Amino acid sequence: MDHSQQIAGSHTIDQIRTRRRCLWIVFLTYLPAVWLSLRLTGSNQITLAVAIIWLVLAAVAGVMVSASRCPGCGKLFHMQGVATSWGARCVHCDLSLKPLKPTERT
Repeated sequence: MDHSQQIAGSHTIDQIRTRRRCLWIVFLTYLPAVWLSLRLTGSNQITLAVAIIWLVLAAVAGVMVSASRCPGCGKLFHMQGVATSWGARCVHCDLSLKPLKPTERT
């Protein structure tokens, strides 16, 4: 792999990490968002709207993570067939999202 391919691969790995981070943020904000909406407005209808907006955001974030392509093999990083695994390694070529330790770099 030449230097430009390493940079492109690194950029793609960063994109996958960012997408995964966004997904976790969306997941972790559900209860606080619904609680805050209910607490501030006292309205079940507004809280339902907040929950539906959150559901749409979760679906979009989940699809974005699942549709990420591996820079190593070019296949979907987290999907094999219809199964999704949001692990830290490509389900096809085992490429890791974790940064290399200084002793592992070449």
